[in-house]
Amino acid sequence: MEVVPVDRIVLDWLPKDTTYGQRLYKAADGFQTQMTAVLMGSDRTSIHQPQYCLTGNGWAINQTELDTIPINQPHAYSLPVKRLTASRLVQGPDGAISVRGIYVYWFVAENRLTAEHGQRMLDMGLEMLRTGVMQRWAYISCFSVCAPGQEQATYSRIKELIRATVPEFQLTTGEATRLARNP
Repeated sequence: MEVVPVDRIVLDWLPKDTTYGQRLYKAADGFQTQMTAVLMGSDRTSIHQPQYCLTGNGWAINQTELDTIPINQPHAYSLPVKRLTASRLVQGPDGAISVRGIYVYWFVAENRLTAEHGQRMLDMGLEMLRTGVMQRWAYISCFSVCAPGQEQATYSRIKELIRATVPEFQLTTGEATRLARNP
C-alpha cells in the first residue's frame, strides 16, 4: 500500500476544509486498486455525485448496480455500495484499445451508511432540520482498471479489499446481521 498525493486540481476545486486520503493497493500479481476517502467540512459541496468526476476523466459509464458487501468486524453487517462499470479508449503501442474500469463507492456519516447520493442528501437535510447541525459525510471509493471480460474478477478483488480495510478506518457500521437459528 502506498500513499497517493491528491491532485492539485482537486485541492484547488473543492472547499478548503475538505479532508482527503488516497491509497494505492498493489497485490503481488500486479492487481491494483486506488482507494480514496473524501470527508466534507462545513460546505456540503465537498461531496458530489461520483459520476461527474468519472465522466469528466473520459470514462463512459456502461452499467450501474447496487450491491452489499459483507463486513465481519466489529460485527457482521452488510455495507451498501454502488458499482459502476465504465469503459474508455486508451492509446496502446498498436493504436487505441478499450479498457474497463470498476468503480465502487458509498457514503458514510455518524450512524449512517448509504450507496445513494439522493439518500445522503435527504439524510443530511433531515438532520439539519432536526438539530440545526450540518452532518459531516465521507465518500469512500475504490477504482481498478481491467481488460474487457475481467470485470467480475476485478470487482471480486475490490470486494476483498473493502472487506479487509473498512474495519480499519470506518467507525460507522450497519445493523448487526443475526444468524437464523433452527427451532
